[in-house]
Amino acid sequence: MTRRVLAALLLPLLLLAACTTADDGARVASAGGTATPGSTPTLSFQEQGLRHARCMREHGVPEADPVVDGNGNVRVGGGYDKGSIDGEVLERAVAACEQYRPVLDAGELAGKLDVAREESRCMRAHGVEDFPDPEPDLDLEVPDSARQDPQYEEARAACIRHGGRSPAPSR
Repeated sequence: MTRRVLAALLLPLLLLAACTTADDGARVASAGGTATPGSTPTLSFQEQGLRHARCMREHGVPEADPVVDGNGNVRVGGGYDKGSIDGEVLERAVAACEQYRPVLDAGELAGKLDVAREESRCMRAHGVEDFPDPEPDLDLEVPDSARQDPQYEEARAACIRHGGRSPAPSR
């Protein structure tokens, strides 16, 4: 009986001694006494985007919160003109928030890239000739010439309304 009592008293002490504090402040048990990642549920792409946007704002960049469109697609980032932000502020914010940058698995990335390319084609089909295609990482730098195109707002509304796809021509 004394062995059981002694074991019951020592077990919590052993577990406490094996716990270390990870960089993010989470207490994580590990055999070697070093911090290892805890098993936390994976954040959704929208939650990742929200965390990244908050970090960017904390570092002086007015990044918008993620937006879910009518088709359930999540758009992250943006909401500001990169040219209007001090380059050093943007660079520091990007570096500080890199750990929170939203990550898609390869299948999701390919799907979103297809949608983004279709949106670009849609914008061009609606008369905004300078509208670019997205980069493979979904980055899209829309030049001022495209934004100032007289058809830009109408094309944007049409392409968003149709989920990035050009609507069927009217007959």
